[in-house]
Amino acid sequence: MKQAILIRVSPENFDQWRQAHDECMQARLEYGMTDGPVYRDEIDSNIVLVQLNVESMEKASGWFKDDRFKAAVQRAGKVTREFWNATLKE
Repeated sequence: MKQAILIRVSPENFDQWRQAHDECMQARLEYGMTDGPVYRDEIDSNIVLVQLNVESMEKASGWFKDDRFKAAVQRAGKVTREFWNATLKE
């Protein structure tokens, strides 16, 4: 079964957040995470839904404790996040 982490991201500055997010793509691979689509809200284009496909939720959760994630959070500026775990049907 495929799994994913869905994150509703509300950055104050989309471009600043996106740069910090994209810079971490390689680091996320170490935690079994691959980037899925990023959906922008039609009404407020600063709000996005990020899909991260994961090999294992347990392994992927380590990313959010990694110092590289913490540094990216600082570079991204003011951002709020809501997380959901999902099972994807094939």
